[in-house]
Amino acid sequence: MYHSMKQINMGVIICRHCSSLVDTVDTNKIAVYYGVCDKPECRQLHKAGEGSVRSAEAP
Repeated sequence: MYHSMKQINMGVIICRHCSSLVDTVDTNKIAVYYGVCDKPECRQLHKAGEGSVRSAEAP
């Protein structure tokens, strides 16, 4: 008889705009990463934020 073990991913990727779960990641410890989900509103916010960050970093 075979025993199956379910893998537990201890890392999560959370949308930085709406806080929804984007994905899980196989890590050795509990970890939270922030990204952007596929919702159009969140993508729009992300694009709007990128422009201001780049212009602030430019010399």
